[in-house]
Amino acid sequence: MPEPARVARSIAIGGGRRVVLYAPATGDDARARNLVCLDRAGRVVWRGELPPAAGPDRFVAVERDGDSLQVETESGRRLAISPGTGRALG
Repeated sequence: MPEPARVARSIAIGGGRRVVLYAPATGDDARARNLVCLDRAGRVVWRGELPPAAGPDRFVAVERDGDSLQVETESGRRLAISPGTGRALG
């Protein structure tokens, strides 16, 4: 039986939506897309897009920064993403 996902961070972003960062679980994919935006009903609106990389990676931190979300990845990348789409800005 798979290990249940554990929430590491949850941020309300308005419109009944919430960005959730899930902690890594045993058996996760090497490039886990563990940052999601959920609507009021708990449906996935988007999954955060990891920057291109050859090796394993996942999101490890997320913070609200004005009109964007600042995220960090396990590989050490920091980037701003859109709270509306989960895609990198700029």
